[in-house]
Amino acid sequence: MGRAEIKEIRRTQLIEATIDVIARRGFAALTLADIAKAAHLSSGIVNFYFRSKEELLVATLRHLAASYERFIDEAIAQAGNEPAEQFAAIIEADFDPRIASRKHVTVWYAFWGEARWRPDYLEICAEISDRFFVQTRALCAAIAERGGYRGLDLDAIARGFNAMSDGLWLDLLTNPKALSREDAKHISFAYLASVFPKEFALRARPPQPVQAANA
Repeated sequence: MGRAEIKEIRRTQLIEATIDVIARRGFAALTLADIAKAAHLSSGIVNFYFRSKEELLVATLRHLAASYERFIDEAIAQAGNEPAEQFAAIIEADFDPRIASRKHVTVWYAFWGEARWRPDYLEICAEISDRFFVQTRALCAAIAERGGYRGLDLDAIARGFNAMSDGLWLDLLTNPKALSREDAKHISFAYLASVFPKEFALRARPPQPVQAANA
């Protein structure tokens, strides 16, 4: 294994440890010593790969953003050429436990909470938000064109969907007993069905309750 590969493995190891520590303790109690311990590495190793805690935190946020976008892009690519299917794939991916786990959503909200005071965080968050808007807006436009929908405010539809998605993540984090992942997907499809009924009405049906074995 080459030096570059070892460096990348160690950097990823430290970033994943940072995610774990933030999820458990938040930003206030975060120390490089805690991160090194969580990564099962020496404290000196952290400073070898990252010059400061802030540099490590920025790298962690970029890692989260890149992982999220890659997951969404792969889901879209596997959905085929129909824009409605691609949008459905976004919803399925957005609430996939590999992306929207309690740990990862906790860390996302920790960064969003800090972004107001940290321009570098704000820039990264704004960039991913802007790209997601462009992506969903383009799909809305394609669905409207194919479905013969006229007079729609595509900007408002896309921004409304994106804001709802963020809000559902927050509900999953703060009130998981009241909202499941299936509930969140149903709400998302219901929103799209209110605008594009031909494409999403069937998907917007509420989840069926689980029947008892001896019912």
